[in-house]
Amino acid sequence: MPSVLRGSRSAPALAGAVILALAISGCTDSSPASKSTGASASTSPHASHAATNEQNAAAGGLKAPSSTTEAALQLEALLGEHSVLASDMMRARIRGDSDLAQAANSALGKNTTAMGELLRPLIGESGVKAFSTAWPQHIQELFNYARGLSTEDDAVRSEAKKKLIGYEEDLAEFFVSGSHGRLSRPAALDAVRMHITHLIQGADAYAAKDYAASASLYRLSYTHTFELGSVLAHVLFPPATGKALDQPALQLRSTLTRLLGEHVALVIAGMRSSVGDPEDFTAMGTAVNGNTLDLTGAIDTLFGPEAAKGFQSHWGDHVDQLMAYTRATVDHDAAAQEKARVTLRGFESSFAKFLNTATQNRLGEPALAQTFVMHDRMLLAEIDAYASGDFQQAHQLSDQTYTEMFTVSDQLAKAIGATVAGRLPKGGSQTGGGGMAGTGR
Repeated sequence: MPSVLRGSRSAPALAGAVILALAISGCTDSSPASKSTGASASTSPHASHAATNEQNAAAGGLKAPSSTTEAALQLEALLGEHSVLASDMMRARIRGDSDLAQAANSALGKNTTAMGELLRPLIGESGVKAFSTAWPQHIQELFNYARGLSTEDDAVRSEAKKKLIGYEEDLAEFFVSGSHGRLSRPAALDAVRMHITHLIQGADAYAAKDYAASASLYRLSYTHTFELGSVLAHVLFPPATGKALDQPALQLRSTLTRLLGEHVALVIAGMRSSVGDPEDFTAMGTAVNGNTLDLTGAIDTLFGPEAAKGFQSHWGDHVDQLMAYTRATVDHDAAAQEKARVTLRGFESSFAKFLNTATQNRLGEPALAQTFVMHDRMLLAEIDAYASGDFQQAHQLSDQTYTEMFTVSDQLAKAIGATVAGRLPKGGSQTGGGGMAGTGR
């Protein structure tokens, strides 16, 4: 894997940075945590489904949402994770790794259950039943499509694609019905088709050993599906929830969740590729670097170029050592594994200090350092499980690591918003924000 970029931020227009700039331009001096989202947005029908939501938390790894806005943000994260799991399942099936494909399929089932339970207060029992039928059907045909690629059976692949077209229409109709007129059928159909198209094209590229294109589509699919979650949240949840999601504080949190979740997904994919598919290693390394640049661009927007340079250096060291541990695991080199662990401990402490200083001591350095310790431990344990063939454990750990980023993004959004809000212009022509701040998505 290529070493993580450490130079000045490159010129690609970083979508994350742009969204963050729009979001923060609308912040006030108060902490984002104190932003009022309206009674209807914070008083959630989910509160009356505590037992159900505890099951949801167990299935998807997320805590039971305390409000409709929290549930909406979880929907984004779960849909993003669905894309990653579906891509992983298809890649494993193409390689002929049946045990890994089965583990990924099991994880997809848990992810589907979590989404269904999250939506239960909105769509009712009949809606959950319909979703629990329609959503797995498209997963099954994605599996069959990948099987056709693996066996070079054009008939299987063609049949799967034909069925997917029908399921696209069923899923679009389901979302249109759940939106009560707030989502048009053409828009729903376009969104669902794009999701499936990304996965199919990524699988095609992977089967053709065009690893650069496949890795690029891996990222594109994740981003599109995560943002599809935002679209659905705006039309499935009450209108007041959509308005709350458009507030700068929650836009910031959503963007951080997307970028940090993608970091986890790409690092795990890169670590796994070094074990089971070395030819994909370099391509995934490039994808990880792209995510690092997006995160660096966000820090640049929020705190300036010097802070961005420091972030990129710290983050690059982090990724490099995770990959060093992976290489040592593949080589059965215990000494190199320990060296990577020791170096990561240094990162965990220095990076916590860096972020705590940047946010004017709002995060709490010891607690933040412990967060990064747990983050790295789960990633290292994941690659240990994967390398040993314990794919169920590997998927459980990857889910926990991805889920943890949902919590971390909340902590960071509150601290960052409170730090930068006081020194930024407030709306209107001074910022280019004003009424446009809510359209950052």
